Amino acid sequence: MGKNNFDFLRFAFALIVVFSHVIDLSLAPNLQFLKPFFDTHISVTGFFVISGCLISASYMRSSSISSYFEKRARRLLPAYFLVIILSVLVLSFFSQLNITDYFLNTQLYTYLVSNLLFVNFIQPCLPGVFIDNAYCAVNGALWTIKVEVGFYLVLPLILLGLKRISNKFYYLVGLYLFGLIYQYTLPQLIPVWPAKASLLNTLQHQLPGYLTYFTAGIILFQYLDVIKKNRVAWGLLACLVFVVEYRAGLEILRPMAMAILIACFAFGFSFLNNFGKYGDVSYGIYILHFPFIQCLVSLGLFERYNPFLLLFGIVLMVLVAGYLSWQLVESRFIHRK
Repeated sequence: MGKNNFDFLRFAFALIVVFSHVIDLSLAPNLQFLKPFFDTHISVTGFFVISGCLISASYMRSSSISSYFEKRARRLLPAYFLVIILSVLVLSFFSQLNITDYFLNTQLYTYLVSNLLFVNFIQPCLPGVFIDNAYCAVNGALWTIKVEVGFYLVLPLILLGLKRISNKFYYLVGLYLFGLIYQYTLPQLIPVWPAKASLLNTLQHQLPGYLTYFTAGIILFQYLDVIKKNRVAWGLLACLVFVVEYRAGLEILRPMAMAILIACFAFGFSFLNNFGKYGDVSYGIYILHFPFIQCLVSLGLFERYNPFLLLFGIVLMVLVAGYLSWQLVESRFIHRK
């Protein structure tokens, strides 16, 4: 695949999510004008596109399917499990319940089990924690991890089909269309079954709802050389499609447009090639930032201090936390023999 800027892109997407969550969770009036500039949907879908591309490459380099799954588990699970367990322990000090009631509360163990099993929508809150905040969720960013895990699991099947079918292009287009149909069908069912609106909304945000973006990443991996040879032309066309569909609220060709734009950026600025030289901190930033923000909101700091200074402080904290997560946890499991 050659030198690229994917590390920088993931870092940028992670910071966009941090800024957006500070704005949404703090409800600080002075920060609300920033909201249109930080779209978490773009960041999350950008992550899925990059995953589709890079995980396809990882699978192709793996000596076996067990080797592939081992690499994915080493990369994703240690830091994720640590964040869940640390949240349960550290946030006991933020609970309005006493220590005994907190640790004897069944909600705590429902939270622990459901989050360790990647079904965090079952119980996003801990007993007595953040109940005066706008949202009680401990780590609202983790919902995407189960989608990511789902993509890891189905990728070998997708690539097996890709290998066995002669017309690869039509196969990938069919997969893309399946994701598109799923994404656009569920919202249409809400008026038909209003009693199931909550369930349908939850299902819309599961794996098939983002299959278009992941498939766009796989297509990017398969046809990367074609895009790189005519990067300017593809980039201009993709930019036009992305802007038109974004303003119209559509996601029909937008996933492919985003994939092309990501490729154009990833291979267009050589001075960013070594951005991840000292570590890939984007994952740590992503899974750690939400509890940090919730704690500061719970302490009422946004009401007492300048929200811009707090925003700056949160960014510094999560950068340090992401770096420590990489150095002390993630890299050690990745490189462990």
